[in-house]
Amino acid sequence: MKILNANAGVTFSEVLVAINIAVIAILASSLSSIGMSQRQTVNSNSTLAFQLARDKLEELQARIDVATVDLCPGGGEHAISAKAGVVGIFDRCWRVAPSNFGGSLKQIDVTVAWHDYERREITVSTLQYTGD
Repeated sequence: MKILNANAGVTFSEVLVAINIAVIAILASSLSSIGMSQRQTVNSNSTLAFQLARDKLEELQARIDVATVDLCPGGGEHAISAKAGVVGIFDRCWRVAPSNFGGSLKQIDVTVAWHDYERREITVSTLQYTGD
């Protein structure tokens, strides 16, 4: 006959330790996923903000006579998005001023600001020859 060992089972403490290890692993995985999702949102918004800034910059450059104007920070366009008719999270303003590099140059700055997990903004600048 075989004699059974009274200590052959798993104790309650061992079960609690195993559960704690599993919970820690699951939490670490979920926190990593949340961080990745936030980074993806920030990258997507940054790319969209850059495109919105480039669009306005190209629009201003296409004008034959770009007037000196300063709509930053209070003026410009508010609550815009990449889709027409959709309220967005982006505010866009621009400034056109004489350049420090010469009298026949104007500096065009377009700033797009938004708030996702924190306040962010991007500014795109160029010089335009006015021929004066």
